[in-house]
Formats: sequence, C-alpha cells, structure tokens
Amino acid sequence: MRFYKLIFLLGLFTAFCLSCRKEAFDDYYSRPDDLESPIYTRLEEEGRFSHFRRLIEKAGYMQTLNQAGYWTLFAPNDDAVNRFLQEHNYATVEEVPDAVAEQIVRYALVYNAFQTNRISDYQSNLGWQEGMGFRRRTAYYDGFRKEKVKINGTEREIVVGASNRNNVTVNFGTPYYVDGDNNNKYVTYFHEKYRQFNSLTADDYNFFYPSTPASNFHFMGGSVAKADIIAENGVIHEVDVVTLPRPSLDQYLREKDEYSFFRDSILNQFFVTYEYSPTASKTYEYRTGQVEEVYIKVYDPLLAFSPNNENFLKEEDNDGQQDGYSMFIPTDAVIEPWIRNVFLEHYRTLNRVPKGVMADFINTMLWQSAVWPSQFSTKTNLHEEPARFTKADITDKQIASNGFFYGTSKIQESDLFNTVYRHVILDPEYSLMLMLLEREHKRLVINPGTKFTLFLFSNSLLNRLGYSYNERLNEWSWIDRNGNTMGHGQTQTRLARLLYSHIIETPNDELANINNTQGFIQTGDRALPGEFIKWNNGNIYAAGNERLQEPVQIVGTAKFGNNGRVYYVNNLLEFSNETAGEAMARVATENPNVSRFWEYVLRSPLYVANDRVITGVAGGSLYTLLMPNNDAVQQAIDDGVLPADPATGDIVGKFQIENFIKYHILTNVNVAADGNQDILSAITLMKDENDESQTVNVSNAVGNLRFIDRKGRTIPSVYNPDLYLSDRIVLHELNGYLNYNN
Repeated sequence: MRFYKLIFLLGLFTAFCLSCRKEAFDDYYSRPDDLESPIYTRLEEEGRFSHFRRLIEKAGYMQTLNQAGYWTLFAPNDDAVNRFLQEHNYATVEEVPDAVAEQIVRYALVYNAFQTNRISDYQSNLGWQEGMGFRRRTAYYDGFRKEKVKINGTEREIVVGASNRNNVTVNFGTPYYVDGDNNNKYVTYFHEKYRQFNSLTADDYNFFYPSTPASNFHFMGGSVAKADIIAENGVIHEVDVVTLPRPSLDQYLREKDEYSFFRDSILNQFFVTYEYSPTASKTYEYRTGQVEEVYIKVYDPLLAFSPNNENFLKEEDNDGQQDGYSMFIPTDAVIEPWIRNVFLEHYRTLNRVPKGVMADFINTMLWQSAVWPSQFSTKTNLHEEPARFTKADITDKQIASNGFFYGTSKIQESDLFNTVYRHVILDPEYSLMLMLLEREHKRLVINPGTKFTLFLFSNSLLNRLGYSYNERLNEWSWIDRNGNTMGHGQTQTRLARLLYSHIIETPNDELANINNTQGFIQTGDRALPGEFIKWNNGNIYAAGNERLQEPVQIVGTAKFGNNGRVYYVNNLLEFSNETAGEAMARVATENPNVSRFWEYVLRSPLYVANDRVITGVAGGSLYTLLMPNNDAVQQAIDDGVLPADPATGDIVGKFQIENFIKYHILTNVNVAADGNQDILSAITLMKDENDESQTVNVSNAVGNLRFIDRKGRTIPSVYNPDLYLSDRIVLHELNGYLNYNN
C-alpha cells in the first residue's frame, strides 16, 4: 500500500515538474506580447485599408501576408481604392477581377522590409550606399504572353518571354535569359533623402506627375500618407494611390503607335530575334500546365541594353535599386523625314545600311542610366553625349517598370550625325575610312567643340592604291607599287598614320580657300599634333606626295558639319620614308643657299654614309632641322665657332662641327611659322659636359619664326609660304646661326 502511495506522489511531482517546464518553454518560445501583428492583421488594426484587404483576399495573398516573411507593402488606403474604382468603372471592390486584384497586390509588395531610414539607400554588395536608392523589386512579374511574330520570315503565334539580362557578347550560353529569374518588375518612388543626395528638385518628379502635391515621399504618382507602420513580417507604407504594374520600356513602346516607325521599321526589323528556349518552355509548363514552345524576345548585343529586361545591368544583384534605363524616342512625324533626308542620303533603303551604323543610331536614343529631367545635360549615352533636349522637346514622359521613357519632338542631336563625321558614317563609299576612324580617332572628330577639316578617301581610292580589307578574316593587306605585299599588322599601322594626316584642326577655317591660296598646316589636333602638309592653289602635299611628285587634289565641293568641313580627294596624303640625311641632301640641292651647312653635315662623323642617316636622329620621329644659310656659315667661321674646313682632322674642330650640327637639330617637335605659341622651348641633340640636353627658345608668329640661342641672340628663319618636309621632319633655312656657347 505504501508502495502505491509512493508511486502516486512521484507521479504528482513529475506532472508538476513537467507543467513547470512547459510553462517555462512556452514563456521562452511563445510570441512576445509586444510583437506587432502580421501585415494583413496590421492593416485591419489601422482601420483605413478595408478595400485593400479585400483586394488581398481576392488576390489570394491573405495567408501569405499573415505568415512569417520580410516584406515592404505600399498599401493604398480606402480613399485611394475608391478613386481607382471610379476611374475604372467598378461599382465595388467585388467587381474588380481577381487577376487585376493580384496585379495590384503583387506590384505593391516589395521584397525585404525597408523603413524610411533605408528606403532611399542602395543595398550594394559592399553595404548600404546612402541616398542612392529610388526603386525596389516587387513580387509581380509578367511571365509569358502569346504574340504574333515573324520567325524566319513566317508569321506565327507563339508564346513569348522577355529577356531578363542584357544580351552582351562576353557572356556564355544564352546570356539574354537566366533560368530562375522571373524578371520581376520594379516600383519607383522619390524620397526627400534621395532627392538631396542626387541634387534633384521636386520638379524632376513633378515633370512626370504634374498634378501631384508636394511631399517628402512620393510613390508612383501619389504620396506616402503614413510611413513606417511596423508589422511582424515587414513594413507598411500607406499610399494615396492604387498602382497597376507599369509596363517595361519594351511593352510601352509596343503599345504606342506614334513610335511605330522606330519600333517596327528599325528596332524590331533589325535588332530583335525570337530564340527558342527549352528552360523557359519548362517554366511555362510548370506555371500553366500547358506544353508550348517558348521563345525569348532577344535584343541584339550591339544595343546599349535590352528594353524588355526588367533587371538593370546585374553587375550586382540589387543594382536595379539605384538605377534604370532611359529612352528618348522621336515620334513618327519627326523620325521618318529625318531618316529619308539625312540617314538615307547615300542608301536606297534601310536594309542597305550597315548594321553597326544602325546600332550607332539607335544607341543615340538609349541611356544606361535613369535620366531625370534636370540631368539631361549631365548624363550621357554610349556615345558619351548628353540628352540634347529641353522639357519643351518632350511630348510624352513615362516612368516605366525598368526606366524612363521620353517621347520627343526632335531627333537627338548626335555628334555622329551632325559633325563632319556624318559624311563618313552615312556614306558606304567611305566604309573603310569609317572603320579606321572608329579604331582610333572617332572621339576626336565627333567633338562638336573643335573645328576640323577632313580629307575623305574612298574605298575605291584605297583599292586603286593597293589596299584591301578581308571582312571574313578581319585583315588588311597592301600591295605597293613595286608589287611587294604587306601583311595585316604593317598595313594597319601604315593606314593609321595616313589617316591622321587627313584630319586637321582648323579653328579659324584655315583651309576654306585651299584651291586659291598657298600655305601649310599641321595635321591632327593641338593636343596630339601630326605631320605638316602644305598646299598651293589646289595641289596638296604631304612629304611623300612631294617626293613622288603626286599631289592630292580636291574632287567636287566641300560638305559641312557643325564642327567643320570635309573635302573629297583623289589621292592619299602620303608620308615619306626619307632619312634625315636624304632630306638635307635634297633641300641643299633645291636650295643652294644651305649647301655649305650640308657640306659640314656630310663630312661630319655624325653622318653615316652607307645608310644616309644622321646619328641621333631616329627615323619616323619628330624633328626640326635648322640649316644656316651660306652667309651664316661664313659668319660662324669668322666668329671662330666653326673651322673653315668641313673635313678638318683637328680634334677641336671636329668637336665644334659636331656641337654646331647637334645644336641646330630640335628633337620631338615640328616647328613652322604658323603662329603656334605652345612651343616656347625646344630640346636640341646637343648635350653639355654634364650630359644635359641644351635647349633653344622659340618665338613663333605667323610668317615670322625665330630662335633664341644660349647667348640670347635671336635668329630668324627665312620665311617661305612653302615648307621643306620629310619623314616627320620639317627643315628651315636660317638667316644666321645658333651659338651653342654660353
């Protein structure tokens, strides 16, 4: 009996202990009393969201929003829903189709919980970037839709999905579609912190939504009435507007026929393909239960971005929080005549225009950034051009799900099609010159702030002179006049040098009267000058033309761009392979007044007779050779600076001759009487006893070039509108000599 009592008491004690332990467990793990309700219940507690709660129920999201999670919900209040019902002719919420309710709810639902202290920050891979966020990814995505499209020339009705990546060629596989990425749409808002950090104004937002009253926190055409309503599974921001999912840039363009010429005749015609995707087909079957072949609408990788890609660049997972795309698309009334009168000046139809040129044209309208109205002049497209529009030029403005759309009443004033470059890029007869410009000097000649003159050489001219380009192999070759063949690398190097001689910075339109005047000018631009060329009443010479006695002549009339003019030519401005020794010998023959100086050079140890070179003067580098005339040489002899005998065997005399010659050779510079005041001092070949290079000062006025030696003496060159030229060498007769002695 005592045994059973003991067992009974032990049972009571155990039950008591277990009861205490359960209470402790429940106290530790039970839902805290101070924890807020989940989102759906929290909306009910707030009391201003009865209509939206019903939309949540119709959308099938009540359970989702009453469970664990981490959401931001932009919840429209009852007044907002009532306005939406009136605008769409619904008598009650019950008349709203379930599918529409689902669109509203999912587009209001943002992944992750963001209170106002973080809503304007960008969630980068390295941490928060303050004030850089204005967009967030929502739970809404379009999925797939049936469309009638042309596949291999045949119109078919197919299931089409959108690219969820920009189709860049550096990726592998199918970079335009990543399995598992639903291409979720974004919402855009405008918080005061973001505005301040990006130096924007309230007008930037009001330009899109002009009737929206002032607010520190705008959302999709409305405002946040109450922010930071904390729930167990996220954050609620009360808004005064109901927002249906915004179309992507691609979808908006597809809906608007006022842009049909750009959309159908250019963009879709040449830069869109439909690629069958097995992975997208499986996703479609999983979602719908239907078996279909799904094709992805793919934009060409030549374009700045894919307008149907709802993500941004995806260089970071969340980079869509801090940026989007922008399109500035002209209406049909604007673009059609421009295409006909400008773009097709040298082509019969658009399909004859090279695809690269077409892509360049489209990319003048595409920005890889969200361009707010106040940023038109600061943010640039792929061609590094700002948006050259005023607000008055914008006829249509939309905040799309993946960026900004601007309809325009004029064409983007692109440097490609307004500068002198237009006469190359839009003329198929100059496609080889275009290729060369794009490789090196495109950015130079499309600069609208600098005036240029271009000499345009045609494909047929290059071919006639032995140059050819193999498109299949992407290789150049050249057969010279002696029948020797030069390979790709050497030919490309040669053409690069030739090209630069056909580009001349002419700030004062110096070549306007080239057919009726005489003169000389340095090619290239002030920052990177090239070789001198000269002209005489329509005959134009570079060093090689002069040596070959084959001048260049203008064919037809000049054409213009907003930064200069172009001339069409019948020959190339050829460079010379002449050595410095050969150049001096030639000039001394042409001008006997400098023959005595050449005699000193010829007899000097500096001159290598077998190669006809001057020691220290490298072929193909910039030099200015100053040749004192015969009277000046005699004066140097009289002054004891030079020995009387050029072939003297005296050591001191040889030393004098060598220093005298070196002091008259200026290195790394071409100097002529063109008024270029940038050159104040030039280094000579001569060095002193401490192995330091000696300099000559230069005073340069138009027609009056002078040199100041170490004794401070000023020696003028003998001016001649003509100019002695050689292989990147300019030669001058001096009316005196430069004294290298202190």
